[in-house]
Amino acid sequence: MSDLVPTGVRRPRRRVLAAVFGAALAVTATNLLPGPFGHAADAQPVPAGFAGVTRYFGRGAYDGIRAAVAATPRSCALDDDTLAALVMAPIFKEVSDAMTPATAPSPMTLSRWDEWTGVLSGSNNMHANYGLYPFSNPATGYPRAYWTPGIGIFQYDSAGVGAPFTAAELMDVQYITGDVAGGMAGRYCASGGDDYARRAAAWQPWSGLGGIAKSEALFQEMLGLDAPAWSRIGLVDGIENGGGMAARTCVTSGQTLPCWYIDPSKAQGANWWALDDPSGGAPGSGEAPLPAPFYVIKRDGYEERHFMSIDTGYPQSLAGRRLLGLNARPRDGQPGSGIQWFDTSDVCDTARPEMGCAPAPPPVAPVEGETAAAPVAADSQAAPAPDTPQILRGTPLTVEEMLGSLRLSPEGGLGAVAVF
Repeated sequence: MSDLVPTGVRRPRRRVLAAVFGAALAVTATNLLPGPFGHAADAQPVPAGFAGVTRYFGRGAYDGIRAAVAATPRSCALDDDTLAALVMAPIFKEVSDAMTPATAPSPMTLSRWDEWTGVLSGSNNMHANYGLYPFSNPATGYPRAYWTPGIGIFQYDSAGVGAPFTAAELMDVQYITGDVAGGMAGRYCASGGDDYARRAAAWQPWSGLGGIAKSEALFQEMLGLDAPAWSRIGLVDGIENGGGMAARTCVTSGQTLPCWYIDPSKAQGANWWALDDPSGGAPGSGEAPLPAPFYVIKRDGYEERHFMSIDTGYPQSLAGRRLLGLNARPRDGQPGSGIQWFDTSDVCDTARPEMGCAPAPPPVAPVEGETAAAPVAADSQAAPAPDTPQILRGTPLTVEEMLGSLRLSPEGGLGAVAVF
């Protein structure tokens, strides 16, 4: 991940965005321009207050994208400006149409429309969303300890391309753009046909929400229809590369590890997704709970998320972990998918005196004649350790106990689910 300076999802309303884009984009599928686009090598976006701006983007997030693009290898003639515009185009239809400074895309965006259907099944992602609630129980008394599966400015989801990454990595725009730009450059260069066909190939994973035509229109808006390249993009100060996520140091299980603190109330940029908490009443149609602030740790091949009682207000801290590379939802035919939940956590943030962190003990000196074991990197992707870390040695529930906590109707289907 790129360095993040500590600071003191639903998926967007896609039905609404689809309607907005239908009226807002001047370029349609019937008048797409094939390119190529000529532009000055030093063309740059302008400050948010300039006349002619049509879309807004966080300055820190933009800098992260440009840094990642510059470092991306490519096997064909594909300049940095073109690749940067390829990368940015889908963001405006995935996260925010960004037509005002206040709605510039937030790198912290959490998906909120990963609704559970009420059908307890691992046959598809929608049914399996029950596993995103603590202990796989949608009737939980701890709804804000919710494991959001779609994260960040690109809305990568653990069901697909987001599976290898932690929530913190997905919020780090520069870090995750490396993956996005690499994939787009590869598909673009491998595709035949004209420039439009190559761009369509680059955007194939984002072909939903109105198809390739919207990404093409946004691309052309950035690189010039009737205005200089990038002059339609206004950069907004105060939106960092991590969107308000804070890099911290945590003491846990006798270790001192890097951790990341994600507080939705600190989201920079478009934060409409963080303003509605349906767990306090009747949720919006299909709306998942807004998570309380949580910590992310990457350890032993797992992503861990820790919901501390000091943040949730719940009587106990909770934690879950997911094997990186697998779906957070418990899916049929996908061994190891889903989240393992625990009813405790000993994570302590050294930047928060109110948590009263005890210093980590010094490493044990080797006995004379023995060789000290090599340290293990905190972000190791090695095979999972056979023992559960002490931090998570609470009481994990069995599948039977999880399912037994759901109230079943007399017909055997799920009955009324309490909403907290």
